[in-house]
Amino acid sequence: MFRKVLFPTDFSEGSYRAAKRFEKTNEVPVGEVILLHVIDEGTMEDLMNGYSLLYESEELELEAVKKKLEEKVMERLQTKVEDVKKTFKTERVKPVVRFGFPWEEIVKVAEEEDVSLIILPTHGKLGFSKELLGSTAMRVIKKTFRPVLLIKPKCRCGGDEE
Repeated sequence: MFRKVLFPTDFSEGSYRAAKRFEKTNEVPVGEVILLHVIDEGTMEDLMNGYSLLYESEELELEAVKKKLEEKVMERLQTKVEDVKKTFKTERVKPVVRFGFPWEEIVKVAEEEDVSLIILPTHGKLGFSKELLGSTAMRVIKKTFRPVLLIKPKCRCGGDEE
C-alpha cells in the first residue's frame, strides 16, 4: 500500500496524463494523496517587477496578490479533489498550496508529510523542453530521499499510444 502519495500539479496536460497513467497501471491501494500546487516565487517577482500600483508599498501589494492567488489556486485544487479520489482510489485527498520554487517546495512537502511516494510527470507546462527530463523533475530526483515515480506524459503503455 502507498500510505501517502504526493502528487504535485501545475494543472498541465502532462500532470493530467501522469495521473491517468498511474490509474491504469497501479494495483496498490493509496491511503492519502497530497495534491500540491506551487506558485512559483520567481514568477511572482517577475509579475510585480517593481510595480506598486494599488498600495503604498510593494510588499503590501505583493502580500495581497499572494493571498488572492492562493485563494484562486485552492479553489482550482478543490475542483480536482473528486477526480483525484477516483484516479488514486482513495477517500483522503489533502489540497496544499505553497509559494516558492517548485522543486524545493515539492521536496519540503514530501518530508513534512512523510510521503511514501512522489509522482511526477517527466515534463509539465514547459514540456517542449529539449531536455530528457524537465528541470523540476530532475531537481526533485537529486534532492529528495523519497521514492519518485516519473511518468512520461506521452508513451506506449501496454500497446496503447497516448
